[in-house]
Amino acid sequence: MLSENEKLILLFIINECEDNYKVLEIEDFEDFLLQKNIKKINIKNVLKHLELNNYINIKYFDDKKYCLCATYESKSIFEKELIEKNKLKKIKNETILLIIIFFLIGILSSFMGTFLYYLIM
Repeated sequence: MLSENEKLILLFIINECEDNYKVLEIEDFEDFLLQKNIKKINIKNVLKHLELNNYINIKYFDDKKYCLCATYESKSIFEKELIEKNKLKKIKNETILLIIIFFLIGILSSFMGTFLYYLIM
């Protein structure tokens, strides 16, 4: 399982590299994390962890640069989350629609009942 910081870095790699290897500097990661208001992360350890768990492939690296790309497995993580979010959104919309329909049916039936009562009396 990935931590939130690892997911952020992985998402950054997926967006930057797409389907190819790309050289990214440590400063690129730091700038991205500063935009998210995250300051203290050991990026090298996170990248090692992601590679060990087969989320990224690192072709080569030195102290400041990494040539890497995201694997299919890492992309599938975010696809699954997106599918789950879409399912939850669909369920929420259907629930709201059902509530509105039942409310309108209740109001309509009470008017019909009142109308029939005065019609018969």
